[in-house]
Amino acid sequence: MSAQPKTVAFIGASGGIGLATLRQTLAAGHRCIALCRDPSKLSALLPHVDLVNPAYASEKLFLVKGNAHDIDAVSQCLVAPSSNGQPGRLVDVVVSSIGGKMIFSKMALDDPNVCEKGMSTLLEAIALLRARGVASNNSIEQTPRIVAISTTGISQHGRDVPLAFMPMYHGMLRVPHADKRAMENRLVSSGELYALVRPSFLTDDDDPASPIEHKPSDASTSASISSSLGAGLTKKQIKDRTKGELKEHEKTARDDFKVLKDKYKKEGVYQSIRVGIEDPVAGRRVSSAVGYTISRADAGRWMAEHLVLPAQLSDTYARKIATITY
Repeated sequence: MSAQPKTVAFIGASGGIGLATLRQTLAAGHRCIALCRDPSKLSALLPHVDLVNPAYASEKLFLVKGNAHDIDAVSQCLVAPSSNGQPGRLVDVVVSSIGGKMIFSKMALDDPNVCEKGMSTLLEAIALLRARGVASNNSIEQTPRIVAISTTGISQHGRDVPLAFMPMYHGMLRVPHADKRAMENRLVSSGELYALVRPSFLTDDDDPASPIEHKPSDASTSASISSSLGAGLTKKQIKDRTKGELKEHEKTARDDFKVLKDKYKKEGVYQSIRVGIEDPVAGRRVSSAVGYTISRADAGRWMAEHLVLPAQLSDTYARKIATITY
């Protein structure tokens, strides 16, 4: 963990993983700057933080009204407030978790380029501030360190989602995935210090999540299909039978996970998180982690512990892509 207090900027922290990471960062005693279209919404989500007291707000949490495509608003978030009259410096870390709203009637996002445009605006704002002479706040590593949330299902180095999720990921989510891929490419080619995170399918804390140990393997699915073919079934019957078997596996996983979840709650510990690593510069997968789900709270906790709070970004994650899943 970080020995010195950090200043961390959050772009898109009004919900999901961004909010979970913000909570962890505040709890660790670091100062946070959050860009919000509606600051009152974030205030309502953080009732334990005294946003009425100006002294506390300026020390621990500073809210900036604006959106992620406004370079002036983003620039304001990237400068750490100074309490001694000295010029402000660049924040230590930026956490970007923006995303679009899915319009299911059109199978499209309200803004199909929301993530790519957001990353471009962030990088342009950093370049602008440096050109104006705003200095780094860290002599150990290049700042700001950029931590951005992406998604599974877009890897170019092998499958990173269960077979049961393939139709959804490559059909319904095709448009948002194209945007996430463009965002990743923009960040990877920027020359900045970054870590990208691809969480598996996100659940709320009360939702069941399937441990990877109970998922049907490629081999078992193939065997099922082969057996069905041998029985002389039609392609539709094969598909229906395979779907039914997959659902049965998933139900078993959910039932087992509920038992584990109750145990974790009683013992006050988190569900174990597995991590896979890709190196986009070298163009290779270092390690693999294929799983069904992860909760937003656990994803935010993992991001804070491994990518936001450490004094230096580990070589394991620096300029890498981390897939996280149960």
